[in-house]
Amino acid sequence: MSGLTDVAEIDRAIQLAIAPAFLMTGVFGLITILANRLARLIDRERAVRAGTAAPQMDEQRFIALRARHLHRAIGSCVLAAFLLALLIVMSFVGILLQLNVAWVLAGLLVLAMVSMMIALLLLLMEIGLAFRHLPLAHDV
Repeated sequence: MSGLTDVAEIDRAIQLAIAPAFLMTGVFGLITILANRLARLIDRERAVRAGTAAPQMDEQRFIALRARHLHRAIGSCVLAAFLLALLIVMSFVGILLQLNVAWVLAGLLVLAMVSMMIALLLLLMEIGLAFRHLPLAHDV
């Protein structure tokens, strides 16, 4: 391979890596949202346990269930980010070693998106639990 071809191949690999890198930015944003929600739950649980906040009926059970959903959602997002990073690595490896990795790349992208969808569903479930636990939720 000539030097010019090497540069063209690397340029192509970089172009292919841009979309998954942008997707990773979105995943990291979702992780931030999930971590903030989890931190607020932990703060609330500590305040209830310390007696500085009045607990609502069955609140500790709801907090634990919500925290479990958030923990799983964060794990699912981390898995999605890992799969996207692996996709970027595999695209470079495929181009540099002249391997046909199209099916591998497609599979990694599909798995990353499924993992992201699971995280979003877990977030939706956690929000539903939070809404049901609101005192106002019973009035609607």
